[in-house]
Amino acid sequence: MLSKPTPPSQEALDRKTRYQTLVLVCCLLFGFAMIANMQSAADGGWFWYAVFWGSGKRLYSDMHLVLQPLFVLETASFLALFGKGWLVSKIPALLHLVAYCFGLFLLARQSRLPDRQKALILGCAFFLSVAFEAYRFDDYHVLTDCFELYSILALLWLQKSVQAAQRIGLVAGLGVLSGLALTTRLNDGAALVVGVALGILCLAPSRKLILIVIFGLISILTAALIVHFTGDSFNDYATYSIFRAAGSKGGTSNVLLGPLLLPWNALRALKVHWYVALNLYGIGVAAGWLLLLRWSVTAGQRRRLIRLIVLAVILLFPLRIHHMYRGLFSSDFIIALTAIAIPAAYLLGALVFARFIRWLLVPGAADWNRAEILLLLPLGHLASASMSSAGHPEGLYQPLAVLMLLLPLASPIHVRKESTRAFMLAIVALLACSCAVYKVRTPYKWHSYRSAPMFAERQWYRHPVYGPMIIETAQLKVFTEICSQIGTDSRVELLSLPLTYANYFCSIAPWHGYVQTFFDTSSKETIFGLMEQLEKAPPKWVLYQRQLDILAMHEDVFNHGKPLPHRYLDQMIEQKLDRGGWEKVYSSNYEDSPGWRNEWILIRTRP
Repeated sequence: MLSKPTPPSQEALDRKTRYQTLVLVCCLLFGFAMIANMQSAADGGWFWYAVFWGSGKRLYSDMHLVLQPLFVLETASFLALFGKGWLVSKIPALLHLVAYCFGLFLLARQSRLPDRQKALILGCAFFLSVAFEAYRFDDYHVLTDCFELYSILALLWLQKSVQAAQRIGLVAGLGVLSGLALTTRLNDGAALVVGVALGILCLAPSRKLILIVIFGLISILTAALIVHFTGDSFNDYATYSIFRAAGSKGGTSNVLLGPLLLPWNALRALKVHWYVALNLYGIGVAAGWLLLLRWSVTAGQRRRLIRLIVLAVILLFPLRIHHMYRGLFSSDFIIALTAIAIPAAYLLGALVFARFIRWLLVPGAADWNRAEILLLLPLGHLASASMSSAGHPEGLYQPLAVLMLLLPLASPIHVRKESTRAFMLAIVALLACSCAVYKVRTPYKWHSYRSAPMFAERQWYRHPVYGPMIIETAQLKVFTEICSQIGTDSRVELLSLPLTYANYFCSIAPWHGYVQTFFDTSSKETIFGLMEQLEKAPPKWVLYQRQLDILAMHEDVFNHGKPLPHRYLDQMIEQKLDRGGWEKVYSSNYEDSPGWRNEWILIRTRP
């Protein structure tokens, strides 16, 4: 007789990764497509910082960089290894992509869900991460995301460690990751340091305080070593990248207020994206019906409930049909979902922190899953990211994606009803599809810089300096014309405001080392100093991207509606053009759109 087959053990289920591996490959291919389709008119800044640093200039004392140095040092290293060809410049981005996707994959494997569910959550986490229009793998944000992912994994391994040497090694690695994060993006790095310290306190089997001290010392030493590599003094580094950096974001008070305003601003976003909210309410009605069917209700209550559901469907159906495609595969649907998720994440964080305090102060009072403390890492990342966005929720998707991966193994709230879990997985699948479609349609968008859909309106172009590249046809036309007007004489001086893509494409070093003068990353001292130099001895050529709507937005968000120094720079340039002191030789409305005016003006100056 055939024996009854025994069900597979949980360990056997954990080893099954067929669907997860398939999703991992799909994520890598999609990320590769993102890298190939991204060359923005906002690019060139990291390239020039690395070039100038390689030629002996200091990032802080000479170029007054307000950002952290690690990404510049990485870019300079790859330039030294592979040269400045456009194709080989994508090698770091590919490495970032692989590291990020593999970190998501490893974290997804930590839960005890079935393989298919892990794969679904893994795919949604990836596509939600990259759904932010400005997310790209050749930017410094992805580095801090990788450091966070591998710190979470190291803390999980620390919880399972049995040997003292293994614990010290893991804590040393955590210190290196946090030190690197501090010198990549300071606010994210600081949040990671706090989260990891709490994680060690909760998850380390023994000698917790000693391990925290080791972690802190290695974090400080790693950050100090990176700063030492720049060649700047610690005073110059701190002056420009710490003390003056907050000034371009509206001051320290405005930066610290961001995390407090984030939940309220997230809820307000639902008012702006009302038609997508209707879709969510419709889904909520369906979810409520699924849940209530499982309750024991009387026949009369059931009839009243059915009438209510039918009435809601009748009222919402025309609106949902009209707006479904417009809303479902756009940023509005993603923003509407995250607008609900962010306040919920804050409440979840408060619950976890309260349980942590109880465990800390009343030992043995509650037996809780200490892995819950890991939820504070992405929540800390969410709060720190809001410091740079003035508390606005748009684009803060990556911390929510990591939180989604952690919930199956560390959630303090357990969903046991199969119908509820099935509904939540359906929402996860819908969100993954929406993010993927939206990213194909909008590979990159940042303020006035917008790219065409993937593999559309692009061409292969052999650049005389950077070799083969993929570039949008309209972008190529504009900057080829600008470069032809300027000429290729090595003695040509070109100042490109506020960003240096024209310097990159024309292969002309930025005048006087002004790599970028963007509205929220340049201090008033930098802008007023630039104005003084332009008055005395300007370069022969100035490419001015006039984007007054973006300037006004930064004044409202970061400067309480008061003029930024860039407003006076704009007035000075316009006065010189109006009086005939400077001559406009070419202009283009490339990337101009309703509500976001944009004009590229090539100016020939006269001393």
